[in-house]
Amino acid sequence: MMGVMEKVANAKKTSWVSEGISEAEIKTTIELAKISAKIERCRLDLGMTQIEFARFMGVTQGMVSKWESRDYNFTVRSLNEICQKLDITLSVSIEKPCLKNDYAVIKWDEEKNKYNRKKKNWVCVLKEKEAIA
Repeated sequence: MMGVMEKVANAKKTSWVSEGISEAEIKTTIELAKISAKIERCRLDLGMTQIEFARFMGVTQGMVSKWESRDYNFTVRSLNEICQKLDITLSVSIEKPCLKNDYAVIKWDEEKNKYNRKKKNWVCVLKEKEAIA
């Protein structure tokens, strides 16, 4: 009998789940899920029920439920308020993705990399879209 992991590994690739959904919608869903999971993890780490956590946060239990449902559309202000009360940092990054093709390898030291690879300690120096690896 095939286990779940084997079934997943052998499954055919499909896009039917994401057909008709824009890349922005998919990214939004993922980010909201990560935020919701972090809030829930903080609540659980504090050993609180949703009702206790709601009192601590100064909101209703229904609001905590919405936060944790992975469907609440947070504002930057609400996220900052939540993070401040939980003593965690909000980090937002709006940048153009850095692609491998954007950099040219100008020097490759195979001898150094042979030793660094074993330690998984890669060092890259970037200078105006050029890299030394």
